[in-house]
Amino acid sequence: MRAPGSGLERVSYLVFFALLVAVRLPRVFLEGRFWAEEGRVHFENAWNMPWLDALLFSYAGYLNLTANAAGLLALYLPPLWAAPYVSTGLALIIQCLPAVLILTSRLDWLRHRAVLVAALLLIATPPHSEEVWLNSICSQYHLTLSAGIILALESRGGLVGVLRLAVLLLATLSAPMSWVLAPLFALRALQERTGPRFRQLLVMALGVAIQLIWFFAPIPGREVGISPTLLGAIVLAKQVIIPLVPTPLDSKLIGLFARDFSIAGGPLWPLAVVAVLFVILAWGVLRRPKEAPLWFLLAGGIIVTGAYAGSLGDKAGLLILLGGNRYAFGPQVLFGLTVLGLAMLLRGRGRLWARAVVIWLLVVGMWGYFAFAGSGQVQSGPPWLPEVQKWEQDHNYRMKIWPPGWSMGLPPK
Repeated sequence: MRAPGSGLERVSYLVFFALLVAVRLPRVFLEGRFWAEEGRVHFENAWNMPWLDALLFSYAGYLNLTANAAGLLALYLPPLWAAPYVSTGLALIIQCLPAVLILTSRLDWLRHRAVLVAALLLIATPPHSEEVWLNSICSQYHLTLSAGIILALESRGGLVGVLRLAVLLLATLSAPMSWVLAPLFALRALQERTGPRFRQLLVMALGVAIQLIWFFAPIPGREVGISPTLLGAIVLAKQVIIPLVPTPLDSKLIGLFARDFSIAGGPLWPLAVVAVLFVILAWGVLRRPKEAPLWFLLAGGIIVTGAYAGSLGDKAGLLILLGGNRYAFGPQVLFGLTVLGLAMLLRGRGRLWARAVVIWLLVVGMWGYFAFAGSGQVQSGPPWLPEVQKWEQDHNYRMKIWPPGWSMGLPPK
């Protein structure tokens, strides 16, 4: 396996990644789309509020700086008929950040063409992840993934180091899931005792402190905590079955045990299966404890626990195939990168097994990407331009946006 020969080659990989992201849901670019709160909350706020109030608006109990900024940019940069393309464009940039972080890494095992391509495909093709695709309100999940990748990669100074600090600050000011990574950044800083690591920890602490002091507030419907057995069942469904079992067989397997669970919990065996699989991964990463896979695994584990324990609504509803897959996206990729790292770093049978799993993850991901590109809800909605034309004729008209059933109103100024 050979390393990329030039910076231009790495840029070509990034372009390839961006195209994979863009064509997964082509109607988003062909017809224009505001997705749910992206239009009803953040663009409406930009329309109705002073810009600073809209930028610092706290929704769902925390500041989502990325979504607020997307609403403002969509209002002030283009004419109204092109507004969704600005927020979608910003979401595309954010969604490409994990790929940028991988492509700028200097880890030895990531400096090979085949491994880089595999890593990018693991990020670009997780099954049933279309909910977080190309919308600014779900950019927070890509930022959380980016923070987990930064934790695992080698420390860097210079422009790459500055980029990583900027990503970490934006993540903490947009993505509450990223906050649970702060203890791991502290642990890694204490382990390495280098300037770049302590700066990363400082930026993480600063962002979390700003959120907790000025923006965070509990909201109805978000109960923190979950039954261990229910958590095990959700992890088995989202982090094991969905990545490893092709659609539509994944939904059938999940259905076999999902009905046995409620908010109070259920059978013990899914938790036991998850525990055994985690021990196997832990055995692999602890054979190379100074390498990135250990931190990919820890980041994925703490994010998945915090995300499901703090999710909105009925937590048993996460056992539905498409229920809450936004929470599963980041950990799914991080666990995939864990196995990819083991496929390069282990020796003997461990390496062979890890490589077989990586190949199968890519097969299942590409199958889902081409054969099942999103649910009907994610792919459906009215084209934006006709809605703008209806609003221009009657400013009391509430423009329909994606998904079906959502609308937004823009009073005349």
